[in-house]
Amino acid sequence: MKTTIQRLLVLTAALVPWLLSPAVFADPELAWKNVGTDPPQDRHKVCRHMLVGPGKNQPATYEGYNGFVGWTGTSRLRSGRWIVTFSSGHWHASFPWTDEIRERCQADPKVWARFQAWRGFGLSDLRSPRGGRTHFIYSDDEGKTWSKPKPLIDTELDDRHPTILELDDGTLFCTFFSSSFLDPARVFTIRSSDDGNTWSKPVQLGAEGEPLGKGEAFGNGSLILLPNDTVVIATQADDWPGKKLPEKTGNVYIGVYRSSDRGETFELAATVPTRPNGDGEPGIARLPDGRLVLIVRRNGDVYWSDDDGQTWTEPRSTGVDMYDPHLVVLPNGVLACFHGSYGAGGLRVILSPDGGSTWHGPKERIGYAVDPSVYGYSHPLVLPDGTIYLTYLHTGGHLPEDARTEAIWGLRLDIKDKADGIEILPALGSAAAASQSR
Repeated sequence: MKTTIQRLLVLTAALVPWLLSPAVFADPELAWKNVGTDPPQDRHKVCRHMLVGPGKNQPATYEGYNGFVGWTGTSRLRSGRWIVTFSSGHWHASFPWTDEIRERCQADPKVWARFQAWRGFGLSDLRSPRGGRTHFIYSDDEGKTWSKPKPLIDTELDDRHPTILELDDGTLFCTFFSSSFLDPARVFTIRSSDDGNTWSKPVQLGAEGEPLGKGEAFGNGSLILLPNDTVVIATQADDWPGKKLPEKTGNVYIGVYRSSDRGETFELAATVPTRPNGDGEPGIARLPDGRLVLIVRRNGDVYWSDDDGQTWTEPRSTGVDMYDPHLVVLPNGVLACFHGSYGAGGLRVILSPDGGSTWHGPKERIGYAVDPSVYGYSHPLVLPDGTIYLTYLHTGGHLPEDARTEAIWGLRLDIKDKADGIEILPALGSAAAASQSR
């Protein structure tokens, strides 16, 4: 996913002040504090539990599947059931590929150059008529055992990064995005009223049914439900309907969508441009004081909104070089940002005791190590006891051998009340949990 987004960017850009609300916070940088230490470096290896992987709980095979699984979403229903959604395919980006598609790509020099560049990253020419698809698994025993993967969506494009949100009436609402070499990425939504047994046809996310414009759009599972049952989705795009954006600025824009009818229709509530080097993948959460907080890759820029997402402050950087950031608020009030780390590698988390104004880590601009051995894309879930259950993929799947040995892990951790450290806990089904039960 990183390479998909990177190819869209031009790294020179300027903010567009008239698209933003007046700044509430004047300081250009957030305060950073070095607090606490990392947990033992190998504890994650005995505490994590493989949910899907080589020889374990594999999805049904199909033409073009080469073992790649990843880009997870994690949800807990009111019934207590846990659901993990994920994508499968042949590579990091499992675009559909046939002889006909190859000929069409060769006819477009820009598309063919992109294909050749991605070949350098390990992309194969494995025949895959429908590209990647999405699945879900569920657990009724708090993650100890998991169901066999069930199909979620399979369009003619590469379907990725599904995430399920349970609405107030029990409806399951899911977002994902689809793309190919010849089709720009678009965000879609589907719904289920029978616990995921059947799903509606995909609807492209847009203002009053309009498409997202001529540019591409991505989503990494960033959606929340407000107390008034409004659904809020933050996604990335470089063009938006009804908004005249500066031409060829190179900015990536974050769109904040809201729905007041349980996801039937959405309105574009705000358009937020990132700063230079920002390239989307937004994370969003609601703070205890009612404000919304938004963070984006790659600068770790933070924005706030005090009107449910209609207007946003100017960005203030955490100073953390990150990708795929996800925000969650703990019952103790701590705001946690799980992310992949450019600076230290692997999956890490930074912690804020004050809604994102200051951030804690064990050393300068580096978060606490969650699992330093993996690629870094994850999705966190806050459990009723205040701990976190986190799902994530093992590698980026760039090389064929990586795809064939790809895995999805589950891990639990606790975040200290003072936002000064984390504790890795045994996930049910892990070696550490089995040892404790003897």
